[in-house]
Amino acid sequence: MLDPVALAEQMFNIHLKPVGRGEYRSLDGCPFCGDGGKGSGSDRFRVFTEGKPRYWCRVCGKQGFLDEAKPLTESEKLEARLRRIEQRQAEHERRLTALEQMKQSTEHLGYHRRLYHMERALDYWFAQGMTQATIDLYQLGYCDRCPTDHDGRPSYTIPVMYRGELWNIRHRLIGGDQGDKYRPHMAGLPQILFNADCLTSEDTTRILITEGEKKSIITAQSGFQNVGIMGKSGFKPAWAAKFDHFARVYVALDPDATDRAIEIARLFGPRGRVVLLPAKLDDLIVNYGAGADDLEGFLHTARPVV
Repeated sequence: MLDPVALAEQMFNIHLKPVGRGEYRSLDGCPFCGDGGKGSGSDRFRVFTEGKPRYWCRVCGKQGFLDEAKPLTESEKLEARLRRIEQRQAEHERRLTALEQMKQSTEHLGYHRRLYHMERALDYWFAQGMTQATIDLYQLGYCDRCPTDHDGRPSYTIPVMYRGELWNIRHRLIGGDQGDKYRPHMAGLPQILFNADCLTSEDTTRILITEGEKKSIITAQSGFQNVGIMGKSGFKPAWAAKFDHFARVYVALDPDATDRAIEIARLFGPRGRVVLLPAKLDDLIVNYGAGADDLEGFLHTARPVV
């Protein structure tokens, strides 16, 4: 029998990506029930190669062993491709609608004004290391009830702006567990780099890629031009072209994301550098007192990965 991954790709007309030991996900959705777009359905179809190779869709439940499966006919492959195209078009239209609503919204301004009626909320941002000028510049705020949290918990808010328009409001839940702290303002919004206006800066000497909005804000407050990604997996390879005019691109993710930092830095060829940090970037600055000279030292020791 062929290699299980090659066999599954050939049989189901999909492309697989490893996600763990002996586990792969389809980049093209499920060949039986479709693509699913962004969210829980986007990686619905899995192939497991350890033991007797098998497949399983966690949405439609279709499953079986590879050596017992029947290859899709050309007609079924065509139907699957058309279904994926239709679903992606629908997803694209839904995102456009959501984004249009966000660009017309002024809710972030209300959240920002609310800070000045709640001393404890304003104190939170000070405790995160933000100055008054930074709080006002980024229009940081407070929300009594996060609109996309099922439990309706309150949140601290960070508007995501680009070229003067509102693209999202990131809600940092109060009481959220590790890995479950952030919510978007509404469903269907596209991913975007935070502080993306830096990509059009006249200073093209260097730029940093940080992990998360708070780290991006603190790093900018410390005098370092940067963009923030929404989680270590939140950088799209297609975005690399936006950095073409920078002489150096430093990837400074959390200490537990070194492998991902290397992957991102490689997208920039010899211009990419991985910054190895002993702690999270905002903790270094706010809790351990790292200044500009200390950060320069970390950048100086960064090395290319190609």
